[in-house]
Amino acid sequence: MQYCSKCRVFIENPHERCPLCQGKLEGEAKEEEKLFPDLTEQKNRLFLGFRMFTFCCIALIVLGLAVNVMFPMKIFWAVFLAAAVACMWILTTVAFVKRRNLLKNTLWQMVLLCGVFVFWDFLTGYRGWSLEYGIPVVILAVFPVLTVMVKLMKLPAAYYMIYYLLTCAAGLLQLLFWAVGLIEMHRLCVLCGAVSALVFVGLWIFRGKYVVEEMRKKTHM
Repeated sequence: MQYCSKCRVFIENPHERCPLCQGKLEGEAKEEEKLFPDLTEQKNRLFLGFRMFTFCCIALIVLGLAVNVMFPMKIFWAVFLAAAVACMWILTTVAFVKRRNLLKNTLWQMVLLCGVFVFWDFLTGYRGWSLEYGIPVVILAVFPVLTVMVKLMKLPAAYYMIYYLLTCAAGLLQLLFWAVGLIEMHRLCVLCGAVSALVFVGLWIFRGKYVVEEMRKKTHM
């Protein structure tokens, strides 16, 4: 077992230096003295895989631009390819960074997908399909995804409440878009708003205590 003569303490978990004074330790660290598993190698593999994915994305963009320049066409399709790869990289990066909290990850993916749909709608000549179809479908899909994760992980209401409330707010916002005239095709938007309203009412009736607590926390009332 390692020992720090300055602090006069034994160190159970192997360290290079004393965790108290950062001084040199006496004795040798033994593998069986480890209190926690060494995840360094696993993390290194994970980050290596992400770096390889990033390199492949950049390579795909560069190769696409090169091919398009060597064999020109009426449409410079390499720009669309680069935009698609960039969107895929952003979604994957956020999923990688937020991987420890699946509920928060789901909300981030919802926001990013909505932004991606709006971006592509404008990139291809705005026709309104992102607001009329894309965003409502994404929001509607989030509710069952959250429910499945909550059930599988057996999470308490205090943990998942904020994510449901934010999704409900996003769904109800679709009705506002329709009301101010941003959306012409209103069926999916009305369905999205109706489902969001029902989910909110259900939370209020069956988990009202946690809804009030969460709203107080966020509004500081």
